[in-house]
Order: sequence, then C-alpha cells, then structure tokens
Amino acid sequence: MAQAVLSVVVPLYNEEQVLPELLRRLQQSVLTLPVREVEILLVSDGSVDGTNAIVRRVVAGDNRFQGILFARNFGHQAAVSIGIERSRGDYVAIIDGDLQDPPEEIGRLLEIVGREADVAYGVRRRRKEHWAKRMAYASFYRILGRIADIEIPLDAGDFCCMRRCVVDAMLQLPERNRFVRGLRAWVGFRQRAVPYARESRSAGQPKYTLRKLLRLARDGFFGFSTVPVAMMQVLGFVVSMMACLIAAGYFVWFFLDRDSFPSGFATVTVSIWLLGGIQLLFLGLIGEYLVRTFDESRARPVAIVAEHLRHPQVS
Repeated sequence: MAQAVLSVVVPLYNEEQVLPELLRRLQQSVLTLPVREVEILLVSDGSVDGTNAIVRRVVAGDNRFQGILFARNFGHQAAVSIGIERSRGDYVAIIDGDLQDPPEEIGRLLEIVGREADVAYGVRRRRKEHWAKRMAYASFYRILGRIADIEIPLDAGDFCCMRRCVVDAMLQLPERNRFVRGLRAWVGFRQRAVPYARESRSAGQPKYTLRKLLRLARDGFFGFSTVPVAMMQVLGFVVSMMACLIAAGYFVWFFLDRDSFPSGFATVTVSIWLLGGIQLLFLGLIGEYLVRTFDESRARPVAIVAEHLRHPQVS
C-alpha cells in the first residue's frame, strides 16, 4: 500500500457552492492517506457556473489535482466513466462532488480493499433526504434487485474504492448507456459492502432531477434485465388463453340460450381497448431495446472532453 498510487474520481456539475469545502476535506483526509501518490481527477460535466474556474485554479496550484472539462453536459455516469478511464492509480475511488458521500470514508474503503477485497462499496444506511426520494430510491433498488440478471447490491451507489484489475475489467465493457454500479457488480471479483451515513447537501441544489433519475432507472432495468421481454411473453400467452376461453364460453352460451346472448358491442369495445393497450405496451418495451441497440451500434463516445488540465510541472 505504501508504494501504491490512489486515484480519486470526482464528478462535478455546477458545484461552485460545494466545491471549496469538498476540496478542503479532500486535502485533510485523502491527501494524507499512507500511499506513495494521490491524484484527484475533478471531472466537470459541462458546468456552466463557476465550477470550471475553481477547477482551473486548484489544478494550477496543486500538482496532485487534474481537471477534465466536458464540451457539454453528458451526464453523471459519463463523468464517472471518463474519470476512471483516465485514472492511472493502483486503486481508484469514486465519490460524488456534492459532499453527501463523506471524503473521510475513502480511507476506510481503501483499507478494506488493501486487506481483503477487490472492491469496497458504500451502502447507504441513513439518507438525510426527503421521505419521498428515500422511498423512491429504496423501491428502485429492490425492484432492480429482483429482476436483474445479476446480483446488484441494495442501496449501493457509485461511492467505492476498487483495485486496478476491477477498473481494467470495467473499461473492457464498451456500452454507451452506462450504469456504473451495475457494471461494477457484473465484472465480479471480491466485493465488500461498507455501511455509511449519507449526508444531506451542504449547499446548492440536487443535480439529479426526476427526469435524470428515471433515465438512470431505465438504464439499470433495461441494461441488466431481460424480465420485460419475459413478461411480454407470459402476458401474451395469458391473454391468448383468456381469449380462447371467452370464445369457447360465448360459443356454448350461443347454443344454450340464444335469446339472452348479448349483442356484443360492449364486449368488442373492451376487448379492442384491452388488446390495443397491451400491444402498445409491448411495442414500447421492444422499442426501448431496439433504440438502445441502435444507440450502441453508432459507437459514439461516452463524452467529449474539451480540456484535460494538469499542473504546469506535470507532463
């Protein structure tokens, strides 16, 4: 461990209110860890406030920091992916830039990875957020855990520390619609859960809007589960069997009591709406997989890096 290099990837998006305090706490905790060298990669995901100016300033004044500035906002998962791609450490830690994940916990994660695991990931035991958001997150992780083709840990975000072998394995996965915590689980290796208390935001507004959270959930569901397709098959079979039984029932009814046999307008109307809705639902699910296949076939990069900032003394 004393001869190792630690890389810390910090995705940022409009975090000028939080960034000074984050840098202070990183300097107090991470930069004092018992490793040979620490590099901190500040990945600005198309920030339009003063974040980039702070990143430039800290990189110019401290050779342990690097700045990666995107050409536009490509998303949190893209920022994490580019950060680990450009890291060079024997160990790589990922921590969000909003200070909800405490930088002081990186040392504990690193110790566990150095002693008994290849991945140590944080599990949120307490979230200081609105109850509706906590409930939504809890529901998402539990639904995903049940339908995913692999075991994805409950209540585990991107906050983690990994050995280089795990990072190299993740970098072999070329998909564009990335769900980093799912990819981390998919590659395997020895993984350990580390409980911690997730803090509330110290300043600024959450950058994960409802739309972005839903997109992240979709990436998790469709990227790591074939259950929607299996559900379509099962539901299609059930509806077909129901249609056959209803048709047989009407056939018997017609011959047993022709006078009371209904005219059929209501039945036909309900059947059309039911089957039409099911078909549209199936088309939507199939379309989601088709769009993702088309998106991957274009092989566009995860993000476009406008600048990679290094200290003047660093080549």
